[in-house]
Amino acid sequence: MKKTAALFLVAAFAAAPAFAEQPLRFAASETLSYDDNIYLTDKNKKESFISTTRLGANYKAQIPSTGLHLTADAGVGYNAYTEKPSKNNYWEAMGGFGLFNDQFTIGDRVFYTSDPANNELTDRKKRINNTGYISYVTSREKMFGVGVLAEDLFDRYFESEMSYLNRNRVNLGAQLYYNMTAKTNFFVEYLFSDITYEDNKTNNSIGNRLGVGVNGQIASKVTGTAKVTYNMRDYEHSLAGADDYNDLIGYYVALTWKPTTRNTVRLSGDRKMEETRFGNATGFNRYFADTLVSLYGSHKLNDKLTASLTLSWENMDYAKRVNGTKRDDNLYVVKPQVDYQFKEWLSAGVWYQFRTRHSNWDGADYDSNKAGIFAKATF
Repeated sequence: MKKTAALFLVAAFAAAPAFAEQPLRFAASETLSYDDNIYLTDKNKKESFISTTRLGANYKAQIPSTGLHLTADAGVGYNAYTEKPSKNNYWEAMGGFGLFNDQFTIGDRVFYTSDPANNELTDRKKRINNTGYISYVTSREKMFGVGVLAEDLFDRYFESEMSYLNRNRVNLGAQLYYNMTAKTNFFVEYLFSDITYEDNKTNNSIGNRLGVGVNGQIASKVTGTAKVTYNMRDYEHSLAGADDYNDLIGYYVALTWKPTTRNTVRLSGDRKMEETRFGNATGFNRYFADTLVSLYGSHKLNDKLTASLTLSWENMDYAKRVNGTKRDDNLYVVKPQVDYQFKEWLSAGVWYQFRTRHSNWDGADYDSNKAGIFAKATF
């Protein structure tokens, strides 16, 4: 639910220079894993072995005489559990396309899953997310430039009891940038957001966000984006125990450091308002301040063997007290992994993940241990 078009734009541009001689590629993977807490709870903990099978296809091509690149991908997966298969087994699917060059981008991405949403709701619920986006920036060859962005994010749950989360979000943005070098620019931006819920009208809101940051080659071996934001949100309907206006100082960071050809370090982070419906008559939260920091590092031990480690921390801070308690959750994840490249088209690996949530809200704590092995083939 938290994915935005910005992630897809970054992925698309990263892939643009390397259009392979084989424009259409397929991938198949199989993961066998064990999870000691599939419901992410400290009560009614259940363990399960899980088989995850995924099939996918990716197409990349350059449109002749236009300078435009086209990319399209689709995938489907099935997750099979030994614990109550009729309840826990689920399908997942994704698909999307992008049409772009150095200045223009248009695309769409759809995602279907039953995996737990990344907020205080941890039940598996079938949902679909669709993100459409379009953007344009003036030539990077000039000292000053302008960029515009429009995107539409649609979330829908299939179970009627979750219909209060069905929403549509429209973002309209503009950016002014200064090209300090051919590879680096400084920018200021503005983003307007309109969030409309189908059933939960009390959370309908208008948002405004200001940002300032830097993008591109930030240091000799560091690339990415870093910015600070000021977020403002006005709710359309008054609600007892809740504020009609909220603001938040936030940030966005996505940096990659490659000190050597064998080492990669990625730092990502985000702080923003995330929608919720947590509370009662004593105090009602229509959002929480979501702060996320993730660090990934990898090292190639040799030409075939790579070891990596992911560390992340997420804080979910609720502004309003409920029954005298101001809820505060901290989520920690540690994930080491080892990958082996047997052939250019065949790889395999083993991983372990520890995930824990510490909360001052009764019943929200949990620990989860997962481990698995996988194999992936591309052709």
